[in-house]
Amino acid sequence: MDSPLKPKLAFFACKHEHLPGFVLRHKQEHVKCLSEFFEVAVIDEDCDYQQICDKYQPDLTLLESAVYFPSCQRPKVKNVRACPQIPKLGFLHADAFGEGRAGFLSDVDHWGIKTFFTIATAAAEYTPEIGENLFVWPNFIDADLYRDYGQSKNIPVLFTGNTNALYPWRQKIIKRVSKYYPSLICPHPGYGPSKRMAQVTDGESYARMLNGSWFVPACGTVAKEIVRKHLEVPACRACLITEQSPAIEAAGFADMRNCVFADEQDVLDKLNYLFRNPDVLNSIINAGYQLAHSRHTLKRRDQIFQWFKLNERLQSTQRIVQTGPFEPLRVVDKSLGLANSHITSNGLHLALLRQGDEKLWGGKYDEAETLYLKCLNYYRYMPEPQLRLALCNLYKGNAKVALSWMLKPIQFTLAEYKAIDPDPVEWAYFIISLLCLGKVDDSAKRASEFAWLHHPELDRARWVTNVLKNRRSVGPLLRDDAQKYRSSIHRLPGRSFREWIQHLCVMLRACGQFDFAETLTRCISHEALSLQEGQHCTGSDRDILAKEEGDLHKSWLRKRFFAFERKHAVGYFRRRQLYCNLRLTLKRPLRHALHRLEAKYRYFLPFHLSERKNDEFFHAIQDLMRAEDIKAALIIGAAWGEGSTEALLAGAFENKNEPSVFCISGSRHRFIGFRRTSAKPASVKWYGLSSSSPGNLPEEVEETVKKIKEENEIDVFDLLLIDGSEVSDHLAGNGSLKKELYGARVVVLDDIHSRYNQENYDGLLRNAAYVLVDVNPGLRNGHAIFEKVSSGDRRKAGG
Repeated sequence: MDSPLKPKLAFFACKHEHLPGFVLRHKQEHVKCLSEFFEVAVIDEDCDYQQICDKYQPDLTLLESAVYFPSCQRPKVKNVRACPQIPKLGFLHADAFGEGRAGFLSDVDHWGIKTFFTIATAAAEYTPEIGENLFVWPNFIDADLYRDYGQSKNIPVLFTGNTNALYPWRQKIIKRVSKYYPSLICPHPGYGPSKRMAQVTDGESYARMLNGSWFVPACGTVAKEIVRKHLEVPACRACLITEQSPAIEAAGFADMRNCVFADEQDVLDKLNYLFRNPDVLNSIINAGYQLAHSRHTLKRRDQIFQWFKLNERLQSTQRIVQTGPFEPLRVVDKSLGLANSHITSNGLHLALLRQGDEKLWGGKYDEAETLYLKCLNYYRYMPEPQLRLALCNLYKGNAKVALSWMLKPIQFTLAEYKAIDPDPVEWAYFIISLLCLGKVDDSAKRASEFAWLHHPELDRARWVTNVLKNRRSVGPLLRDDAQKYRSSIHRLPGRSFREWIQHLCVMLRACGQFDFAETLTRCISHEALSLQEGQHCTGSDRDILAKEEGDLHKSWLRKRFFAFERKHAVGYFRRRQLYCNLRLTLKRPLRHALHRLEAKYRYFLPFHLSERKNDEFFHAIQDLMRAEDIKAALIIGAAWGEGSTEALLAGAFENKNEPSVFCISGSRHRFIGFRRTSAKPASVKWYGLSSSSPGNLPEEVEETVKKIKEENEIDVFDLLLIDGSEVSDHLAGNGSLKKELYGARVVVLDDIHSRYNQENYDGLLRNAAYVLVDVNPGLRNGHAIFEKVSSGDRRKAGG
């Protein structure tokens, strides 16, 4: 019997070029998965939608959006609103928190798409306005590639993947496990084109490497997603170690049954137990293999096909819902009030964002700003904290800083992603930032652009601009149909118009625009407020509004808007992008020339510009100070301009927990420059030694350390750095600072060939409480890093 014909799917996909092999393979796997259920035509060139539909006669179209790589091209698809009889779906192909979401909302709005699929289980948590119509098409494996190859297991622990700030769990596990177990740590090529050549294992070689490993840790970024690696590891018959999360549990993973849930506190205990009990380990591996191949292959990812079949016979009184990211879609009656159920993972950066919101709406702007900056430390392109930082600065009266924050996400959406229009809330506060700078003409110009774009925040910003531009009361723009508002990635408090104006006036007064605030206060009559808040509406108002709505949807008028207003608005941001790229292009040859001079002579550039930030030792210090558990650090022999001091301070400033750093310098002139140039002097305290007699310096150092500990209630320092080149002549042979040396959790010795640090180096090597984690006697005057270990740690690693 012949198999039934598959329905036809036109997949409008982004064109990927010059990207790592594993990224290109993801696109191929998506097409292979769709081909299990549809006859797929892939379109990744500029085209006319109706011509494509006429050519392929699809039963369903899928339009990919939100993808952003520097070499990724979204095809320009004209006439997308043609052929309304063919169902259209939007494919949100990005991280849940990615900056491409604003572009996605712009794309689907102009394409007329109301239903969306995503691979990110946490997507609705970050973009809740579309959650009602958002379905999950979860990550999966290609069982032809990820399988049991029968490899000998000769890799105890395998670490693959990125280790930047997006992966805090992985950073901790690598640091913890690699000290005690033989570990293979593979380089990551990144997600974009790179000129640096690295030996990167990919495809079947990668699958075989997984198959030859006992344990492979994997995490779902700071968002606690479920990523491909979570499924690839058990599919290749290796034991998955991962962070417990709602998404992982929804996929069927259970601790010590088919995987290992662990953190930095218990991972050594669990590894030790499983290596000692191979029967239990093999049972977990086999169960994980069964789970991956029974539930998570591409043959099991038919969610888009399910939607297509259900939608064919959907009644007007029904809707399609998905009760979990790995659950089947089903039809329910609308009267039941059921909706899509989405995972809530409470990722670290989202928790910080929520905490910041509590402070912001409570008027604690400095505390809110600190929390938003911590959020950005995980992912510096995330739009939500950028908008909130702009709001903090508007409330604090820093309009110029607020404008710089607002420009960042808009710049990306319009100039880099090349969306048709910006996020409406971001555009609203771009306009408001200009008003707070007193630039009412510029504000009015921006308010007139993207005239088809509507949102309560944007409509109010336009109304206010009109009032301030004309210096009189202006009838409010009425909108009765909330469905015609553009969705935004930002969620701000729902305020009445009066409350909204009051908050705006707080911003204006803080920024010195007292006249604007007074004008707004005078112009808002009770009648105007009543109209704006929908308490009553005259017939003429309704007629004007209806005419405006009708006009905006006339194609000739939309084309006129696109040809003129949008051209000016987008041109501004594209010019900014061009100037930025030009500056980088001009700076690059100069920077390379200066770095060559540094290599030939010595480091002389500021640390953030210098090649020394890539120095083996300085890079290690910077990484140590970024760690979350570092709260207080002490530098003996600190000197502004010296590499070890600057590396430690650079790491401290990047640490979201804002550790305290205490610097003891041999003389005051060595740190005067720091006070002038430091961006965060409050977290760093400097102490100069004033004694004119070298013989008295050891006692003065000890007294200074004692004073620091008493004043700051510190028992032991988390990190102690001793620069031997600065203090060796004064402290050698004295035996001072032994308590600090053998109390700190991490000891960093710079210049171990100096007499004083040679003594310290020998003493720490003989001390059973410390382990040598890094040493290089041949780099300059030598360096060493020791970490304190407890007896419990040594027992965990044994066996």
